Amino acid sequence: MTDNGKNDPLPVRSQEKAKYDVRALLDLLAEDIGTTVDSKTVDMKFRDCMGKNGEISHDGRFDLSYLVSAPVPRARYNTALLTLRKKLEAGGYRISGYREGEWREILLYAKGGTSNFFISVSASKPPYDELNLSVTTPCFMPPGKHQEQVSAPAPRQEPVA
Repeated sequence: MTDNGKNDPLPVRSQEKAKYDVRALLDLLAEDIGTTVDSKTVDMKFRDCMGKNGEISHDGRFDLSYLVSAPVPRARYNTALLTLRKKLEAGGYRISGYREGEWREILLYAKGGTSNFFISVSASKPPYDELNLSVTTPCFMPPGKHQEQVSAPAPRQEPVA
């Protein structure tokens, strides 16, 4: 009987450590494109992890979404995007979406690295002089918590001959 990996151990990280790691990554990405994160634009949310079918465990597992803006003139959007793509690929990220072009339509989606973070880069709202940098973490278990187990599927009934 198998549970298809549903009960594989989740990575352990405190909320403070997750927040620190994500912010450090965002600061590095901004630095790579010659800018800094605008701390006044931080939109950070911790959430209970949800399973594929909307299941919620009660063991403290969480994920984090963290969005910031960074000032970048729109004339530099494509250059910045390409720089980030190369940096992320070199860091073990898989690019799942990438579009250069008109300043409103640019995007970059990447997932991976050592922490399996999902990164998104897009244009800001008018006047289009900032890039939105976003990171979403996978589910983490807080240190010292016991991971709730999901029951495996019931065994398949064999036909009676």
